[in-house]
Amino acid sequence: MPDIIFLRDPDLPFLEIKQCDAWDHLAYKKHFHEEISIGLIEQGATRIWSAGKRYEAAQGHIVHFPPLLPHACHPENPADWKYTMIFIHPRWLDPAPARYHPSQSDMPILLPKYQNDRCRNLVHSCRTGLQQKATPLEIESMLMALMRETGLLQEESASVPGGNVPESPAMLRAKKYLDHHYKDRITLDTLQDISGISKFHLIRMFTETYHLAPHAYQNLLRINYAKEQLLQGKTIADVAAESGFYDQSHFTRAFAGCVGTTPLRYAKAASS
Repeated sequence: MPDIIFLRDPDLPFLEIKQCDAWDHLAYKKHFHEEISIGLIEQGATRIWSAGKRYEAAQGHIVHFPPLLPHACHPENPADWKYTMIFIHPRWLDPAPARYHPSQSDMPILLPKYQNDRCRNLVHSCRTGLQQKATPLEIESMLMALMRETGLLQEESASVPGGNVPESPAMLRAKKYLDHHYKDRITLDTLQDISGISKFHLIRMFTETYHLAPHAYQNLLRINYAKEQLLQGKTIADVAAESGFYDQSHFTRAFAGCVGTTPLRYAKAASS
């Protein structure tokens, strides 16, 4: 594997994830990014220079740099230095009632341990999602959870307390769109346009209404369609493509996670 790799998805042009497993020359130079930058130190420790101030961070720490904030990292041991950095262009947040709220606009955030642990898992999930070609809805949902966990995303509550939430026309429009287009690579912006609800409220409202997040609902629709096609004797490769999965391995993971067995075993059991 290369020492430095960049992960992208053409359906999510606002997002880039950098995985660095070696000394990065840029780390030593003062620089800034146009994007919101959320990083996880995977290994080693570093001194951080940020807008004239100095900080220290080590393995397991989450750091955040607001857009255009000058900064530089100086690893204590370049041979023992690994990190993952998520770059999110601010345009992803617009237009929306949600607000991007860095704790300080002129300094990185360093989270307490309990938050670091939760955020570390979300960073890894985002990276794995891009590597394994997860759906745009899955990746965007994880990004939103990460920004909320770090305290970077704040919004007015859209929750309705207690019990089930009535099905609103807006949520019904989003659900019907998923019902008819579940094979497509749907983004949150698409559901926002269809429903008229901010994407930052939409995930929560959809989940409260239907007890599944939009990406989970889409995946289940795909899996149920795939089961029908397998029962008709179609090949796993053809079913994976027809169901909207990126490749056969992605299909197999998703299928096993929902059905409890692989597509091959399911097809064999059905024909026996």
